[in-house]
Amino acid sequence: MIPRTCADNESMDNTTVNLLSNALDFGSARMQALSNNLSNVNTPGYKRKDASFEAVMAAARGEGQEETLTMNVSDSGHMTPPDDGTPKTNPAIITTGGGAMRPDGNNVDIDSETTRMAAAQIYYQGVAQMMSGQFSSMKYVIGGGK
Repeated sequence: MIPRTCADNESMDNTTVNLLSNALDFGSARMQALSNNLSNVNTPGYKRKDASFEAVMAAARGEGQEETLTMNVSDSGHMTPPDDGTPKTNPAIITTGGGAMRPDGNNVDIDSETTRMAAAQIYYQGVAQMMSGQFSSMKYVIGGGK
């Protein structure tokens, strides 16, 4: 049997993993918004969308958060989640009205969107590699350096 102190989740620092998780969520939301733009390049009246990095950063700093949800613990044997100071963020999808507007009211430029999509894919792959490295490090430590 593993002693409770060894299996206690509060003794692990998950800050980096949580930050990388938020970064992956942002990258995924951005790629989804950009792919929607590419899908609607010929839709009259469609306005391009993007994920707001500023909104993610504001949430990470705790700005604009009036209420937080906490988990109720009804038994002393229940585990409480560690508070590592990293809030879970949901990227805000914003609609941009600027840019070159075509006569049909659509402002999606396919060249700009494909460039943004390539950059978003590189960002996502980089963060995914960093996350993989974190888990590899944990596996190495758990395995006793083997």
